[in-house]
Order: sequence, then C-alpha cells, then structure tokens
Amino acid sequence: MNRKRMIVIAIAVVFILCVGIAFYFWHKDQQEQEEANRILHNKYSYTAGTLHLDVDTSEYDRTSNPHDIELTPTDLTYDLLQRWEAISEVIPTIDYPEEAIEQEDWLNVYNTFASNRFDAEDASKEITKGGE
Repeated sequence: MNRKRMIVIAIAVVFILCVGIAFYFWHKDQQEQEEANRILHNKYSYTAGTLHLDVDTSEYDRTSNPHDIELTPTDLTYDLLQRWEAISEVIPTIDYPEEAIEQEDWLNVYNTFASNRFDAEDASKEITKGGE
C-alpha cells in the first residue's frame, strides 16, 4: 500500500510539473506575441503620422490584430510623395519606393522613408550651403 501511494504521488508530481512547464511556455509565448503586436501597432502609428495617412482601426478594435489596421493615403500623403519623388530624381542617393507605393504597402514605404532620412538631411545641408 505504501509503495502504491508513492507511485501515485510521483505520478501526480510529474503531472503537475508537466502542466506547470507547459503553462510557463504558453504564457511566455503569449507575452512575446503581445509585445510583437504592440511593436507592430506602434509601427503603424509612426507610419500613419509620418506619411499623413488616415487610420481605420475598426477591425483592429474587434480582433486586436495589428495587421487589421487599415492605412489610407490623404492629400497630404500624395503631396509628400510627389515631393519625395521629385527629390529622388534630382538626388540619386535617395530611394523612392514606387512599387511599394503602388501596392499601398505603407510600412515598407515608411521604412524606405526612414532609411533615406540621413541622405535627405545631407542633401538639404548641401542645397542650403549652395544657396548662401
């Protein structure tokens, strides 16, 4: 009887450990997913603000999935894109993401815009020096 009881206790301990370990990894995965969603949500916010995009979060509010945030260009967006394209034609080191714009891949457009920032600042300084 004593041996049977020890076996049952050992099985219970192993079971509890397995459940605990599974819960730990599930919880860790949930936290990582929430962090990734928060980062992506922030990226959508930065993109919308920088490129003057309208944001529709109605589907996101229902699903909490940042991929459901819809970004829509405005007149200010198109003005910015026209200036950017004109500058990129004059200054070849500045990339213009024509394909991403056509596909309305605004996160990719934002990434290109951000990566061009330093080249654009350098070009602006050169233009300013030339005008003095």
